[in-house]
Amino acid sequence: MNSSNEQKQSFSALLRELRAYLGPRGLVFLACAAFSWLLALLLSAFFLPLPILLSVALLLIFACVCLFIGYRNIARSEVADKIKNTELGAVVENIRDGVIVYDPNFRIISMNAAAESVFGLSAKEVVGTLIMPELVNNAHLRVLAQVIFPSLASSITTISSEWPQVIDLSFEEPHLELHTVLNRIIGEGGEVLGFLKLVTDVTRENTIIKSKGEFITVAAHQLRTPLTALSWIFETLQKSVKDGTLGDATTASNIREGSGLTQRSLKIINDLLDAARIEEGKFGFHERDLSLSEFVKTIIDEAATFAKEKEVAVRFSSDATEDAVYADPDRLGIAISNFVDNAIKYNSRGGSVDVNISPSPDGKSLAVKIADTGIGIPRNDLPKLSQRFYRAENATQLEPNGSGLGVYIAKNIIEQHGGTLNIVSEEGRGTIVTFTIPLKGTRAEAHAQ
Repeated sequence: MNSSNEQKQSFSALLRELRAYLGPRGLVFLACAAFSWLLALLLSAFFLPLPILLSVALLLIFACVCLFIGYRNIARSEVADKIKNTELGAVVENIRDGVIVYDPNFRIISMNAAAESVFGLSAKEVVGTLIMPELVNNAHLRVLAQVIFPSLASSITTISSEWPQVIDLSFEEPHLELHTVLNRIIGEGGEVLGFLKLVTDVTRENTIIKSKGEFITVAAHQLRTPLTALSWIFETLQKSVKDGTLGDATTASNIREGSGLTQRSLKIINDLLDAARIEEGKFGFHERDLSLSEFVKTIIDEAATFAKEKEVAVRFSSDATEDAVYADPDRLGIAISNFVDNAIKYNSRGGSVDVNISPSPDGKSLAVKIADTGIGIPRNDLPKLSQRFYRAENATQLEPNGSGLGVYIAKNIIEQHGGTLNIVSEEGRGTIVTFTIPLKGTRAEAHAQ
């Protein structure tokens, strides 16, 4: 009895597999062919001798196999026919992105004009070609083979491994950068009839972006050198004014204003250079042991003169018993200074800034909270603050000068340290910036993993 049940289950499983592979129509076709073969064999047994009977049986089997293969080829060709003979065909042919359709055996079924341009191939010479990994040695078909088999490309970045699969590819010879999206073509019975790959040539766009970055870097470097020299001159003049060896009150005021403008220009240029390095992946970090409380206190002390000019009270407190972190003091200093300076700059006279350090709820990080009583940030602007060059409208009205790169750079620095950034604000009532920095032990464990 158990053997009978197992046979039934095996037969049912076989039918399910055949249905998934052939589809409903293919399964019906196979059943009819098998029934016809058996009927012909039984009838022949009564009229034909054994040798002829065996020949007939073999001929029928061969005919069934040929019909089966023919059916599969027809089913697959339906994919190309549907693409060519429907409205979808017009879209595929005229779309600016390349479209390649191939069957499960990697035989090219269809290729549109844009794909011809990307690969330097014509559809006539490629359609019907079986693409194999060995074709990477064929100079004419190398790029096409690498796109079909992305692991063979010079450089590969997997954006999504789920369906649809999204992959960025880079090639050296010829220089080519492609964005590809691969999806399956599913038949009526749920079987995979083939694959459709969308290929976008992003070489020109990436080259333009890189050129812009290089231009900003070169221009910023060229501007920073004379501005640095000018800053030193103003510092020397300010020392002379303090010593009483130079000028009157008007001269002192002009020197002070010139020094401020020079420092502001230098900050914008440094922000541009830092943003360019972040985009290029060259924003290096040199981490070491650091007492976060002492480090933050030092930055607040450096901002004391600025706070006094703005008539803003800055208070510091710490609830952390353990404050050892593993961080880059130069980079982390940029982030914290940016938040403290903004809290003072966009505050009202007589306002305040409270800086607090406390352990995070999980005990693995330190949370630094900077709360001010300033102008706040409109709700619609909050999600955009970490975008490059973005500044809230009310901040621009209060302080026209600024690069809009501060939060973008600070967020990158904090995330590179393994922390997170959160900004909560209400327009007209102030802003609370909270970021976390992992404790030294937690950071070491993360590096070890």
